[in-house]
Amino acid sequence: MQFLKALVVIMGVMIIAGFAILGVELYKRISDPERRAAAETERVAAPAGRAEEVALGLPAGARLGDPVAVGNRVVFRATIPDAADRLYVMDPRTGAIAVTVTAGAAAP
Repeated sequence: MQFLKALVVIMGVMIIAGFAILGVELYKRISDPERRAAAETERVAAPAGRAEEVALGLPAGARLGDPVAVGNRVVFRATIPDAADRLYVMDPRTGAIAVTVTAGAAAP
């Protein structure tokens, strides 16, 4: 019987500690100014019904491949004649190109 009481007390302490950890983590995430600023900048997007134009600076004859949604980004391939292919990672909400990956040898 004493073992059962100890087990119940230990489990109760663990439950209270778990709720305390969850509360602290929730407070940290809510009060973090950098996280809040990042969330506010993500909300800023082009107004509905207005098309934004993004210039990639591709030479004539370049072809864009089919876009693929990856998480909250769009990835598409640009095939450039007489040059290495490029992968572009774009944020569709802002139209900004996050990353450009060029196939081929690494730059010196």
